[in-house]
Amino acid sequence: MAGGRIDCYLDIASFFSYVCFADLQPNLDKLAANGVEVEFHPVFLGGINHLSGNKPPWTLAAKAKYLTYDTARAAARVGISNYQTPPDLFERAKTQSALRAMLFIKANYPKEKFQSTLHFLLHRFWTPPNADVVDEASLRTLLAEATETPDGGAKLFTEADVTRIMDGRAAMKKKLAEDTGKAVESGAFGCPWFLVTNSKGETQPVFGSDRFNHIYMHLGIQFQDVAVLAPSSSKL
Repeated sequence: MAGGRIDCYLDIASFFSYVCFADLQPNLDKLAANGVEVEFHPVFLGGINHLSGNKPPWTLAAKAKYLTYDTARAAARVGISNYQTPPDLFERAKTQSALRAMLFIKANYPKEKFQSTLHFLLHRFWTPPNADVVDEASLRTLLAEATETPDGGAKLFTEADVTRIMDGRAAMKKKLAEDTGKAVESGAFGCPWFLVTNSKGETQPVFGSDRFNHIYMHLGIQFQDVAVLAPSSSKL
């Protein structure tokens, strides 16, 4: 058995965090069968950019143009078809309150409920009409609406749970700042950011939603990599 650990640092306001979650979640059972533990860490992308001196890619015209292609390709690869960037992304990206709520859920509820909530918020943030996780009333409504999957299922929280989560966010302010700072200390300059530790205890940093081949190679897990195939002899 390969064994190891994947620590994934992501923010709701990062589309490529959504892509990486959509890629990792269906593989969690297979990774567990390989002895690999996966932990998701909510961090504030704005804080990472500030502390690392990085800037959002869309602030550079050439990168913004490229993202129109890369975003669509990344989404298609993991089956995300109905998505839209919020027109006021700079304002919607002030996700500290929602991230603190996620940290409270992570600390006080089962792992499955935390991951389902994370998936739900990522989906609603990036799906038309783009949910607002900054506004207090909107966040409360989203938590009350959260279901096992973005497409439906059992509700995750009672009204009492939602009140408990909203009230518990203040206690997670320091935790969010610490986790964001730790990510930067490890080399992070954006999201998603990974720290991948193999069975030998060797840790490597990985950036981006399209580097899982490098992650799995470091962990020693069998996987199907990109390979060029010989052309088919049959005529279309």
